[in-house]
Amino acid sequence: MAARSSRRRWALIALVARRMLLREGRRKSGRAGRVALTIALALAISGAAATLLGVRSVAPPLVAGVASLVAVGLLCARRLMPAVAVAVFGTGLGCAALITVLGVTSGFEDELIGRLSKVGGHVTLTEYGLDFDEYPAVVARWGPDPRVLAASPFAFSTAAVVPLRPDGQADRSDEAGVKEHVDTDMSGETHVRPIDRNAPVIALIKGVDPALATGLPGMATMLRAGDLTAVRPGDVRHGPAIALGSRLAARLGVEVGDSVRLVVPAELDGTAAAMTRPPRHGEYEVVDLLDTGVGDYDASLALVHLSAAQALFFAERRVSGVEFALVDPDIAAGFAAEVVAAMGQGFRATTWEQQGEEVLAGLRQIRAAVSLVLGLLEVVAATALLASLLLLVRRKREEIAALMSLGADSRAIFAVFEAVGVFAGGLGATIGVGLGLLFGWMVAVFRYPLDTEVYPVDHLPFALSWLDIAGPAAAALVICALASGPVALVASRLPLLAGLGRA
Repeated sequence: MAARSSRRRWALIALVARRMLLREGRRKSGRAGRVALTIALALAISGAAATLLGVRSVAPPLVAGVASLVAVGLLCARRLMPAVAVAVFGTGLGCAALITVLGVTSGFEDELIGRLSKVGGHVTLTEYGLDFDEYPAVVARWGPDPRVLAASPFAFSTAAVVPLRPDGQADRSDEAGVKEHVDTDMSGETHVRPIDRNAPVIALIKGVDPALATGLPGMATMLRAGDLTAVRPGDVRHGPAIALGSRLAARLGVEVGDSVRLVVPAELDGTAAAMTRPPRHGEYEVVDLLDTGVGDYDASLALVHLSAAQALFFAERRVSGVEFALVDPDIAAGFAAEVVAAMGQGFRATTWEQQGEEVLAGLRQIRAAVSLVLGLLEVVAATALLASLLLLVRRKREEIAALMSLGADSRAIFAVFEAVGVFAGGLGATIGVGLGLLFGWMVAVFRYPLDTEVYPVDHLPFALSWLDIAGPAAAALVICALASGPVALVASRLPLLAGLGRA
């Protein structure tokens, strides 16, 4: 019986709170408001559709975003009490802005993790002294581990890349040795750059085993043809093959089917003879181009077969290290410690977090700072709610007195106005989540192009986790609930006779 009475009491409180939150009656300018709302919704849908259809202009997503804000503002003004409509809209706007920014920063973090693991795995095992010849045993031991997606040995070196003519000589076409390369970026803008085909380009050459490296995240997909096995070793019928970064190939002026020469400086072993030792070199056929989405890699990276790299770099069967791709990147630190403990002294394992520690720390600091600043929007909206509820208390003195005369005590009046604040915060959070998801969807679909000379990726990334959504929504709800507390306390202490006298 007591439980049923309590449920009825809370149902009555919720009903009264909703009545205080919603607008009473119809607006005189209802028809004009409906027309404006229809136009705003039509513009929002049209802009979103144009973005989805791939229109490469910032106008459609901008129109869709502004129109959606106008539509939400009109709905708030039509359905809610004027005293709280502004606060609800402000809370929703702050929540949406925070979700969008968190999605963009999470997207950058995910892209950075992908960048660090795309050609380096999540854990990289190396051996001091450059004599890592135990790599087959490492792969055999850790490759079948259920935590490991792939264990791939690699050989790594810096080399000069020189384009070759069909006769095998260095390409010195054109008297001036200069040509132009025409390149079109993601925004459709055309860039013309001179190519000096007489000058070699310094690049990072990485040798991989295609059978093992295919399991690395994004390794196969970053080749245009998508077939890592095309990067073959040399045999009696074919020379070794190479896959060049797309921007590196453009700088060299070569395409698939052309040949290049790799020149590796002589190994410096600390002796006087090393200074006069001739550099090692080899000729490779370009069989594919790399499109990693990371400007630095596309401009400086090339892939060759592991055996070809070993012959060119070391003249023996050893590697620079073994890279591991993990099912869960977050366990990289523990896995690295386990591998080093098993291998013994002389080995060192670095994780993707250590490789990008400075960049990740800077990105997370920016994320925290921006979240704090945008979180202030929700605080400002809560301040507006505080003022709105004070005005609502002043206007509803008669209703408060009537409730008290019907038996409502001060706790019930406090609960009614606290419920008004909670409902306003919940409605604002719901609006914010909806707008945040809409804005994030448009950012993800539009793929706003970025300058790869400045940013590590070629487009504005977007990725949301459930915390990026739940955090701003919960913050909006809690802040509004806290802001409404003092007003609810004021309302609960209003004198009954003063309210009846005004009635």
